[in-house]
Amino acid sequence: MTSAFFLAFVWFLLGHQAAAPSQENVRPITVWTTHSLQKVRPGDATPPTLPHDVQLFAAQNEFEPFQIVLRANAAAVNNVDVDVTDLAGPAGVIGADAHVTIYLEKYMTIATPSSIEGAAGEWPDPLVPKVDRYTGERRNAFPLKLAPGRNQPLWIEVYVPLGTPPGVYRGAATIKADSAFVDSVPITLEVWNFALPSTSSFPTSFGFNGIGAMREHFGRYTSDRDLLDLTRVYQKAALLHRLSTHGGSMVPPRIPQGAESIDWSRYDGEMAPLLDGTLLTSRDPLPGATATTAELRVPPGLTEAQRRPYYQQWIRHFREKKWLDKLFLYLWDEPTPEKFDQVATRGRAAHQSDREVRNLVTIAWNSDLAGVVDIWTPLINCLEAKPGFPPYCDVSAPMAKYSPELAAGKRLWWYQSCASHGCNIVGGEYFRGWPSYMIDTPPVGNRIFQWLAWEYRIGGELYFNTNEAYQQPANGGKDPWDSVLLFGGNGDGTLFYPGTPARIGGTTQIPIESIRLKLIREGLEDYEYLHLCEAAGLQPLAKRVASSMATNLYSWDHRPESLYVYRRQMGEALSKATPSKSGGR
Repeated sequence: MTSAFFLAFVWFLLGHQAAAPSQENVRPITVWTTHSLQKVRPGDATPPTLPHDVQLFAAQNEFEPFQIVLRANAAAVNNVDVDVTDLAGPAGVIGADAHVTIYLEKYMTIATPSSIEGAAGEWPDPLVPKVDRYTGERRNAFPLKLAPGRNQPLWIEVYVPLGTPPGVYRGAATIKADSAFVDSVPITLEVWNFALPSTSSFPTSFGFNGIGAMREHFGRYTSDRDLLDLTRVYQKAALLHRLSTHGGSMVPPRIPQGAESIDWSRYDGEMAPLLDGTLLTSRDPLPGATATTAELRVPPGLTEAQRRPYYQQWIRHFREKKWLDKLFLYLWDEPTPEKFDQVATRGRAAHQSDREVRNLVTIAWNSDLAGVVDIWTPLINCLEAKPGFPPYCDVSAPMAKYSPELAAGKRLWWYQSCASHGCNIVGGEYFRGWPSYMIDTPPVGNRIFQWLAWEYRIGGELYFNTNEAYQQPANGGKDPWDSVLLFGGNGDGTLFYPGTPARIGGTTQIPIESIRLKLIREGLEDYEYLHLCEAAGLQPLAKRVASSMATNLYSWDHRPESLYVYRRQMGEALSKATPSKSGGR
């Protein structure tokens, strides 16, 4: 079988073609399906043949999403609702109520494209659940009204619980209008004979500002209890997407007046469930997942002399709690060369207080800071120059420079920023191809970063924020539901939307996830496939598919069908290589 034929064959499997080109003339609603790597815009043309069933492949302890697209034909259609049946398999069912989530995709209107690869107009991004995973409340996404001639995509994800017997499971999605049957979409899910771990094998630290979230949800700071409760639900949302966060409630542990020791009660109340693996229980997806990182929170205004005993208490507490391998000190963000002396002074002071303090600096390797940086975290653009363009970074270093540092026990993380799309520079060929978390980026671009991390042997990922647009001054006073344009990018630093009862119904405040957050999770699950292949003696396969997906950091295969082909190759190989029972924690 040639590779071209194989790609076409798998593309066919992703959505069987229904012989329904005349459907628009027969039914009030046209229905078709697609995978998660298509951003369906309202005016996109109806496919010439309509994929009408869904074929999914997943490991145990994995989420697998797909989309159903609805389009009213001659006239608006009211009271449209969607349900998914249980998926019945060889030894039981995957219950829809517990393990399937249905979302309505909302459109964001983009006035200014993020980059040369973006475009103005409406793009899908916020996902409003029919019933949310956090409180079990039904929200106001359904029933919905379909406007004629406009696509309305729905995002549906299936979670395969740990211990699900491998085999083929079948069910259906049913579409109704005014309680009358409209259509049924068959769903087939093949569960493979292996499980993904609940805790990510790839460390991450994505920013979250609890105080900013509170002001967006409640309009003001209401109480410490509200802050901790809201922070907790966002931390849970991140963990359900295999991400760890820094910032949290933004409240560092305090030293009571007249005392010398830190009072850890409030901090541990916030962070222990994340670090001990008790936040996600057996009733949740990814049971027992733990955060992979935690930042050392420093109160503002401390002198260097006051920092020394503070650091020491952090190290002692984290050692006693068995969390020390997760702890880092975010020493400095993007220092310019003229700041290197200050960074070095502060970094040396941290090491002198306790050598187990791990200093993270968002900078490429350089000799000036080599003695104080423990976690090098360069911008992706500073790792590999793009031919034909002047150097983007003032300080850059090739991968070879990090080898001695890694051999000495240091770590290499990386991050992406507005440098992927242009930082308020409209257009520019240099900005084509870099991985990006923007709304109007090609969807594989939201998912490719973790493939690159495995291929380049990167040890962790930092991202500056997940709710930056909640900070009203930074967002020009705009509602995040109206615009998340920051630093020249639509969605830069914003992967959530504020789910207030006034906006989404219900009575409780929840985070609304974005399609981009889902695709980051999908990328982290792809990373687990690569990681498991390496551990199972299938490294040649992992190397082949990773290098096939991405030639380098700014050139990768944009075709969703390629990614699905490689993912399926790894899944089938792992399923064959795994003993009959597998666990994942």
